[in-house]
Amino acid sequence: MELLILADDLTGALDTGIQFVKRGVRTSVVFDPAYPLEKVDGQVQVLVVDTESRHIDPAKAAELVGSIVRRAVALGVKCIYKKTDSALRGNVGAELGAALEASGQTQLHFIPAFPDTKRSTVEGIHYIDKVPVADSVFGKDPFNPVKYSRVAEVLGTQTDALVQEIGLKECANDKAGIQVYDAVTNEDILQRGLELKKNDKLHLLAGCAGFAGVLSELMEMGGATQPIPEAQEPFFMVCGSVNPITRTQVKNGVASGKFQYIQVPPEQTLTPHWFTTEAGKAELAKWQAVIAKKQPCIVDTNDIPGAVPVADYAASQGFDIEEVRRRIPLAMGEALKGLMDQGAVATWMVTGGDILMGFIQTMGVYEITPLQELFTGTVLSKITIHGREQLLISKSGGFGDEQLLPNVLAKLFPKYKEEN
Repeated sequence: MELLILADDLTGALDTGIQFVKRGVRTSVVFDPAYPLEKVDGQVQVLVVDTESRHIDPAKAAELVGSIVRRAVALGVKCIYKKTDSALRGNVGAELGAALEASGQTQLHFIPAFPDTKRSTVEGIHYIDKVPVADSVFGKDPFNPVKYSRVAEVLGTQTDALVQEIGLKECANDKAGIQVYDAVTNEDILQRGLELKKNDKLHLLAGCAGFAGVLSELMEMGGATQPIPEAQEPFFMVCGSVNPITRTQVKNGVASGKFQYIQVPPEQTLTPHWFTTEAGKAELAKWQAVIAKKQPCIVDTNDIPGAVPVADYAASQGFDIEEVRRRIPLAMGEALKGLMDQGAVATWMVTGGDILMGFIQTMGVYEITPLQELFTGTVLSKITIHGREQLLISKSGGFGDEQLLPNVLAKLFPKYKEEN
């Protein structure tokens, strides 16, 4: 293992891991923070560990990240990369501070930009499509709003480590702490990386998939790419994201007329084990009928037309936002497991990291292999369920253009290209 990546959610783990797969680097993604690093397959060059720490207490997140970093250092791992959310959500400061302290290094080099998704950092301010992140849709995130646009302020709320801003025309220095680099283009990121390599500073790094995209080149890793299995019809998507970008993608997907649209009201997703009841099994039988006809399908759990809004229903039942976050992934994980237990065959897509993890945990899967980046942030992977390989597509809520779903459908199944 030449590189260890620590991601705070599953979709992020996959959209970062795929950056190495594209260059033929043997990459594995695991979901167990206690995974025994010393037992990693000898052919794996990059291990991505999903710590699922974005929404937990900052002190617990710091303890978790610190413990993994210490184990990696003891094993002599050459480079540790702390993957952060491209919109700076989560326990970014706590985790970077903990990684720095546990590593034994004096510096951590952080490049937050992701130009391919219009994330940039200029004069220490992080932007989403030229809008300061705190003023963007991520500042209004119902679960994890970003309150500051200056990266140093975001970090400073959770760590006492010294944070330095390094402008586009400035170079890294030898001062201890977290160095935050401006970057607007992929070339900016590459040049930053080359500078760090020249000065032997590729040991403790942080960023999102943007910086990760150049690391394999900087670390001179590569190999033969693996063949991609053929997708099985139909395309079946479960959407649990509340991000406005994904909401628009779902709306446009439905408007395209290519997808069967199944609405899952909150009284189903917020009632424990509803899909294991007789009523729930009957509902799943309807979904199975759609799958049997090989009809592309979108299953939606948010803002259902004509239904009581999730937030209103949750309030009527006395559920707080954390309870909503816990219950919906569990319900949809049980729903997907029910379909697969019935023998449903499809190419699954799950958007929203919590929903994806709910599915993975319910199925008892602990490792996933990223195969191909269909579009930026939209990753095709494989898992093993019931002794057979299953294709699974993931996407972070804030990624992708407005016509993403028809585009994914056309890319998977050529017969839809002419209709697109």
